[in-house]
Amino acid sequence: MNIGETVKKLQKDFPSVTISRLRFLEKEGLIAPTRSKGGTRNFKDKDIKRILKILDLQENQFYTLKAIKNNPDLFKSGAKVNIIIQDYSLHEALKRSGLSIAHYEDLIDYQLENKKDLYTQDDVRRFLAFAYFYSLGFTAKNFSIFKSMSDRGAGFMELVKNNIDDDSELNIAIENFTSIIGSFISEDL
Repeated sequence: MNIGETVKKLQKDFPSVTISRLRFLEKEGLIAPTRSKGGTRNFKDKDIKRILKILDLQENQFYTLKAIKNNPDLFKSGAKVNIIIQDYSLHEALKRSGLSIAHYEDLIDYQLENKKDLYTQDDVRRFLAFAYFYSLGFTAKNFSIFKSMSDRGAGFMELVKNNIDDDSELNIAIENFTSIIGSFISEDL
């Protein structure tokens, strides 16, 4: 099947597919269709299955091309691959967390979030936590208690920081602090 026919077939499931996109996937080494003597690309069923997998990973599972390219296990049937993506755009972070743009903007208005160019996995986890509380009917105004608790905890962590020699110990101290606070909250419920 030539490239034009392949695009038409793929567009049934992924309307965003174009000839340019398939050429780009080939240039990036993600697909390798055979060529006729005249140089025309010839896509076989295995090529189409691979392209469908790539498109699914990109558009439904939100993997970047870089992640797909660097993790060939993603193509194995039933394979579970744990990929930690270092950086997300705002759109990707919100999509992964389920936090709406309106709620994100509310968090910014209440100074609970800051706009950034890139977001980390920790940001996504925090957005996920906010999305959970929003789903319970809370609003950004209700979250101001988090900020006040954080400010007080940060003060305590400054004291801890003054009593440790190695900065790597700070993460251990924060985990222990979080455990203690969580246990007090659980006891009171």
